[in-house]
Amino acid sequence: MLPIATGPVPWVVGLLGLTALVWLAFGNRRHLTHWVPAAVGIALLLAGVVWFLSERVWNLWGSPLPKRIYLFAALGFLAVLLIVPKMLQLRRLTAKIATIPVAAVLVLASASLINQEFEYYPTFGSIFGDTGVKIESLQQFRAHDRNTAMQPTATTMADWKPPANMPAEGQVLQVAIPAPISHQISSSAYVYLPPAYLGSPRANLPVLVLIHGVPGGTLDWLRGGMIAQFMNGYAQAHNGLAPVVVMPDASGRWAKYPPVCVNSKQGQSATYLTKDVPNWVKETFGAGTLSARQWAIGGFSYGGTCAMQLATNYPDVYPTFIDSSGENEPTISQGHEVLLRQYFGGSQAAFARQNAMDVLKKRRYPGSAGIVTVGQADSFYRPQGLQVFQAMKQAGIDVTLQEAPGGHAWPAWKYGVENNMDWLMTRLGVLPGSGRAPANPAPTSDAAGS
Repeated sequence: MLPIATGPVPWVVGLLGLTALVWLAFGNRRHLTHWVPAAVGIALLLAGVVWFLSERVWNLWGSPLPKRIYLFAALGFLAVLLIVPKMLQLRRLTAKIATIPVAAVLVLASASLINQEFEYYPTFGSIFGDTGVKIESLQQFRAHDRNTAMQPTATTMADWKPPANMPAEGQVLQVAIPAPISHQISSSAYVYLPPAYLGSPRANLPVLVLIHGVPGGTLDWLRGGMIAQFMNGYAQAHNGLAPVVVMPDASGRWAKYPPVCVNSKQGQSATYLTKDVPNWVKETFGAGTLSARQWAIGGFSYGGTCAMQLATNYPDVYPTFIDSSGENEPTISQGHEVLLRQYFGGSQAAFARQNAMDVLKKRRYPGSAGIVTVGQADSFYRPQGLQVFQAMKQAGIDVTLQEAPGGHAWPAWKYGVENNMDWLMTRLGVLPGSGRAPANPAPTSDAAGS
């Protein structure tokens, strides 16, 4: 797997892009004084139009992107705009033809700069859907799986003895999670089974449900989050033990109005994620069958909001949670008024009955614990995370606020799971300890006043 968001590749692509830019911009006096400035102006104008339409008109991203993203896009526009002027001043046909691949290199460098911001495609293969791990269907897995023995009690580090036939790595399955209770529409989901599940006898393992962002899908945690590789590494250091990780669809199959993990006119998403998904996991894999203590939910951005919503409204199902860069309430790109109308028939009271920030004012949570992470450079979601933390703390939740590196992107999103895995395994009953949220200094600045 060739890394393309970190390591030497971005530097090489950047150097090639700079060379391409110099070559495209170099030319006779008219080219330098007329065509290049005009192309720069038009490229910046196009980037401004993209910014205006995507953020002010359509709200495609749900939150403002860093302005440098649009400057990076302007580089790509500039490459295309300089093709014809550069060709016109060249005499040799081969040189004219070479202008197109040179411009493509600058476009590639522009895309690389954007990808480095979000790390959405961490490897070259991920561009084409390759997650770096083998993915089977549930039917394929069942065809070669011969293990049926389950341990009758919860598996802890102290009592677990890895069987001789336990593999070194886990297995990822692509599955369809039915919705017999909620009838919620959903797309394919994924499940990670750790090594301790694949040996015989099997461990009775806890379950971590991870929700993706929007725009986004169920593959995101495997592709951008590389959760299978992380869990494999963690399991290797803990005798094969790690949670069964379930990555369900929470977007209603890319619905125009995503279900936002509530029960509404747009679907019974909350019921799907708190009843259908847990029931199916228990029946299909025999995981998380002992108590709610074996269950946790997490997510990033939209998924972080979902984790916060479900942990608040259904603490008996998800008493443990990780909210990474989530919002302070369910939102859609079309705005709050449209959400009220399309989801709750225009009723603010109906919305408030499921809105976590309202629910937290009325309930207490003596058995719940969680982590709220905020990106250090995330100016839009960070203040909302601080509000959620304060509201949860006042409601009696054992909650910790942590600052993650970067902005609203994968470096910050992965932080919640990867840096709190021992705490999570303690909460889920595998590692010894109290299970209290880890001590961590809260972010400074506006934390106290949010």
